[in-house]
This record gives sequence, structure tokens and C-alpha cells, in this order.
Amino acid sequence: MSRTGSFVAGLLIGGVVGAGVALLVAPAAGKETRKLIRDKVTEVLNEGKEEVEKVREVVRDELTKLAQSKDALIETVLDKVQNLKSRDEGEIPQEEPIVD
Repeated sequence: MSRTGSFVAGLLIGGVVGAGVALLVAPAAGKETRKLIRDKVTEVLNEGKEEVEKVREVVRDELTKLAQSKDALIETVLDKVQNLKSRDEGEIPQEEPIVD
């Protein structure tokens, strides 16, 4: 798992554990406690969504860079092959086909 994925997982687990602890130690009434837990879960989910979007942007950028690098590499290889082919065609005599 990536560092960012581990962070997001930790964030979500921490939020759930925090909500559970709040439930156990809260002196508030049940209705108030449920609202606090709901608010905390919503907050944690929103933070998780934000982190996922950040990771998505990084992955998208890296894939774009990779595609550009691939295209440049293909172009370079094709140019070198063409140069070698052109150079070799002038140096190596072509064989005549044998006709019986």
C-alpha cells in the first residue's frame, strides 16, 4: 500500500476509533452523542475524499508524464532505427534473387 493510501486508511480508522471513544466517555445524552458521532464520521469521510482526490490528481499527472515520455522514447528509437537503416543500406550490397 502506498504512503498516501496508508495515511487515508489510518485517517479513517482513527476517525472510527475516535468516534467510539467519544461515545464511551461522553457525558452527553444519546441524541447529542449520536449527532457528535455523525458529525465526526462526516468530517472523516470528507477528509478521506479530499485525500483520494489529491492522490487521483497525482496519479493522473504521473500517467500523463509517462505517456509523454513513452511517445518521446518511441520517436527517438524510430529515428535511430531509420538512421541505422539508411546508413546500412549504403554500405551493404543487396543480393540479387536467384532464378532457376
